[in-house]
Amino acid sequence: MNHAIILAAGLSERFNKGRKKQEDKLLVEVNGKPIVYYSISAINDHHLIDDIILVVSKGNKKALQEMIDRYKFSKVKTMVVGGKTRLGSLEQGLKSLKKPEPGPQDLIVVHNGSNPLPSYEEITDVIIEAEEHGAAIVGHKVTSTVKKIKGKKVEATVDRQNLFNAETPQVVQYNLLKKALKNAEKKALDVTDEAMLLEAIDEKVHTIKAHENNIKVTLNKDVNHVRNALGETPEGFLVGIGQDSHLFSKEDLGLTLAGVLFEDQPKLEANSDGDVILHALFNGLSQAIGDKSLGAYADKMCIDKGIKDSAKYLEPLLKKLKTKKLKIQNIGVMLECKIPKIDKITPLLKKSLAKILNIETKKVGITATSGENATTFGQGLGIQCFCIVSLSKK
Repeated sequence: MNHAIILAAGLSERFNKGRKKQEDKLLVEVNGKPIVYYSISAINDHHLIDDIILVVSKGNKKALQEMIDRYKFSKVKTMVVGGKTRLGSLEQGLKSLKKPEPGPQDLIVVHNGSNPLPSYEEITDVIIEAEEHGAAIVGHKVTSTVKKIKGKKVEATVDRQNLFNAETPQVVQYNLLKKALKNAEKKALDVTDEAMLLEAIDEKVHTIKAHENNIKVTLNKDVNHVRNALGETPEGFLVGIGQDSHLFSKEDLGLTLAGVLFEDQPKLEANSDGDVILHALFNGLSQAIGDKSLGAYADKMCIDKGIKDSAKYLEPLLKKLKTKKLKIQNIGVMLECKIPKIDKITPLLKKSLAKILNIETKKVGITATSGENATTFGQGLGIQCFCIVSLSKK
């Protein structure tokens, strides 16, 4: 049989260093679920795992029990309070397996509750490797140049070719683990993972390449890695879509797009300058924050005050974004027209939009189509614009 011990009794000391708000990193939510949920789920759902011992702290025991019950993790058979160290927690987990005691060749799969994203494949591979060789771990090969330092000075460069960042799960045969724990107790060894226990009794530990997302959440910044891997929408992330269209004047020249005037192109018919890009952009921004349509602002400014510059219509909306502490992540502009040829003027349009919005040019995307002449705009009678915007909290 294969028994899993999930270690979830840590104090999150490095995670909370320098933070005013102290919290258990395992209970930090990502996509609406605590980090440890993903760690337990990965082990619980694996076909090669028979049962799970969950080692908890006094502080998170109640929360984890509620989570186990809520999500019906059927393989979690026992929950025990861990020791003061990782080794102590492992020993507590192992003690709970003694009724009945595992067979000598049974595998013990030890996994950190703070490693939420082990892949199904690497769990399979590390178990199979341990079945054949007695012990195996997952991890990442070191890719950066490694320096040995003393104080603030570099003493030497370490050959990284044979260096390996250990992760979990780590799998070992029960009889080997018992032997290694006895040795550690006898010699009062300070170890940080199961592989160290086995190294101390000259047992060879085999390695399996970990999935790139399988990292231990140690520091606060590591949570962002998990959020990105799980595709979590950032807090305060908003999206809006805007549209506008105008026909060309049959007589007048002077086309304005994205605040740029093209004097030799036909003007768009409108009370204002007819800037379809800025009009669509306004509606997209306004929709994202739940505000009103362009006309609610522009009609008064254009008709009552004679303001024709569409960039001016955006100003009160941009002030609202500032008040709400929102920033523009990016904007995407899609134009349907036959004239002008948009690709030729895209750099000008992007530069102007970036200036109006006070964002980087790389955050502006502009594409265009003629629509195979299937619409009024594709036939060269006007321009239609769609704009999508994304916002996030500053």
